[in-house]
Amino acid sequence: MKESVSSFLSNVLSVILGIVITFTVQGIINRTNEKREVRSALDLVRSELVTNAEDIAVMSDYLLQERASAQYFLSHLEDLDACPPDSVAYHSGIIFADASITLSDDALELLKMSSLFQRIGDVGLGMKIIRAYDSCASIAAVLNRHVEARNEHFDDSVTAQTVLQYAAGGNISITDYLRTPYGLYSIRWLTAQGDVDLLADVSDIEDAVGAIDAYLHGRRHKETKH
Repeated sequence: MKESVSSFLSNVLSVILGIVITFTVQGIINRTNEKREVRSALDLVRSELVTNAEDIAVMSDYLLQERASAQYFLSHLEDLDACPPDSVAYHSGIIFADASITLSDDALELLKMSSLFQRIGDVGLGMKIIRAYDSCASIAAVLNRHVEARNEHFDDSVTAQTVLQYAAGGNISITDYLRTPYGLYSIRWLTAQGDVDLLADVSDIEDAVGAIDAYLHGRRHKETKH
């Protein structure tokens, strides 16, 4: 009888131990998969932020070229007719170029919808990521607003009374345009805007990318140790 009870208890303990081991192993697998998913999501966020920063740099370069072109014409107000035609065409093309910037936040939305954001386990990193995307949205809005304001200056200057004066060909002739008070004002306005580096400050984006790198490298290092 005692042997039967002992055997029964041994079997029960074996079953319980097997269940515990199974759940423990499954828990380890789940946590490993979760960490892998978090890393993959953060890699996507990092790539998106880096791409956004590169797009901002391209737009910033354009604004710098725009101001340089405006300054070119302002420095040649007294001899516009003597300027090389190719230089006039180049700088005019820069000033009247249609430009805009759109920055993506798809990786952030994916991170939020997959509930992986809460699993990062690093509040500081999460806040830096949010600030980086807020900064992306703000920078894009500021840069696009500049181009919209510039275009409004040009559009408002072409009226039934002025079209023959400097836009008879369908486009504004920059040399004729600069000979009018409004045209001179519009080109000078381009050179009087805020510092491009301040308008397109990507420090929050760089901070987030650096924090993601530190997080991912730290995680990988810990996993290697185990």
